[in-house]
Amino acid sequence: ELYMYINNSDARSLQDMSTVGTADFGKFFTVNVKVRDGENPSSLQAAQKEIKDLGYHSLSVKETQAFLNQAIGILQAVVVTFGAIAVVASIFGIINTMYISVLQRTREIGLMKALGMRWRDVGRLFRFEAALIGLFGGLIGTGLSFFAGFIGNPAIRKAIDYDDNLIIFEPLQVGVLIIILIFVSILSGWMPSRKAAKLDPVEALRTE
Repeated sequence: ELYMYINNSDARSLQDMSTVGTADFGKFFTVNVKVRDGENPSSLQAAQKEIKDLGYHSLSVKETQAFLNQAIGILQAVVVTFGAIAVVASIFGIINTMYISVLQRTREIGLMKALGMRWRDVGRLFRFEAALIGLFGGLIGTGLSFFAGFIGNPAIRKAIDYDDNLIIFEPLQVGVLIIILIFVSILSGWMPSRKAAKLDPVEALRTE
């Protein structure tokens, strides 16, 4: 059991036995109070007010849970911030990669247009390549995350003596994340794809 309920005299005896001969003898630092109908917020608040009126500090389990949820929310915000920074950096990386690809394949683009490929198709080709970058990036990142969770979960369970996994992956969330990455990659490659689509085939073929 997490808690053992005993009467006041036995609790005092146990406390005195554990602190005899020390400066803490006869002192009590915390007391657990079980409130009748404690699930009722009004009953809980009334009991807390009564305890505080006696000059003691009161902290309920619900308040502790709220504090922990707030701490977890702050950690999540920090993780989301770092994730947003990584996404912004990846956007510029994709734009840079696609522009370099356009410059390196200028003659190839000119040849495709000379053979009858429409400018819309050229743009779609480069946007498709950008989407592949997002897809493979998402798959690689997801794979590394699954591997980290596979290694980390047993270590965390052992460290805190907990039975369930704390690092959990939801297939739906993973799929939505990959789709978002593909969409972001397509948007990042939009400008380079327009540049490729607007290249003059004659000038492109003359490029060394």
